[in-house]
Amino acid sequence: MNDETTAATALSEPPSRLMRFEAAIGSPRQTLKADRRLCVGPPGNVFVFGGVLFGSAVAALEDHLQRPVIWSTIQFLGPLRPGEVLELNVEVPGPGRTISQARVVGRVDDREIFLASAALGVRDEPLDHAWDRAPEVPPPEACETAKLWPHGQEPGTLLETLEMRIAPGAFAEAEPTGRLADSGRVVFWMRARQDLPMDVSVLALVADFTPYALSKALGGGLGGVSLDNTLRVVRRVETDWILCDARIQGIRSGFAHGDIRLFARTGELMAIGGQSMNAWPPRPR
Repeated sequence: MNDETTAATALSEPPSRLMRFEAAIGSPRQTLKADRRLCVGPPGNVFVFGGVLFGSAVAALEDHLQRPVIWSTIQFLGPLRPGEVLELNVEVPGPGRTISQARVVGRVDDREIFLASAALGVRDEPLDHAWDRAPEVPPPEACETAKLWPHGQEPGTLLETLEMRIAPGAFAEAEPTGRLADSGRVVFWMRARQDLPMDVSVLALVADFTPYALSKALGGGLGGVSLDNTLRVVRRVETDWILCDARIQGIRSGFAHGDIRLFARTGELMAIGGQSMNAWPPRPR
């Protein structure tokens, strides 16, 4: 098989992803059925996880433009419920020679679910360096398994397909106190239980766990609901576990702001995420 045949095959076969589109790769219009394995939430209030929506948006952009995402941001406008069919429409207002500026809107009928925009492309430059370093913590095999959600989840939903392990010491899980913590930082390992390639949709999914740090910062409880999410991709490294360093910078007027850095098991900085979220104050116990 020559290079041209290989490339044609890669374009005609859908990538192995958590979310599966129902249209040909490269089409500006994709559809995604919201099945329960993409959802989170307690019984009676199940919805597609924001990181899944973000992953779907950036995957649709990359599939259409055949360029890697450099930066992307998404605004969440409303929930996507199980059984609904999401339509993603890609537009490219800036089809540059090296960098493309594009956007994608996610809708269910006439109801908008999200708005996302991105820059995609690559430049042939040799400089390759990261100043941010992975925190020094034990490997995931030496860390305790975390409880991903403090409230009961509907069976058969997303969090059953993910595994999180918390670094010991200052980052270890503790019983809820209802009081503000001294630090808004938490370090944890995460992976999908199924074998998924390390593409941009996985980075977007994992970057949406910044609210986990908010839960700790607030002394326990739900944490927050994302208003937006931003992802800046440095590199893509095949890795079985992602090391996440999440921090909440501050909270005021009912909104919290934080960021997250994603590292490969071998220490390379892969991406930086950031988001603002609705936040609920801790309740004294």
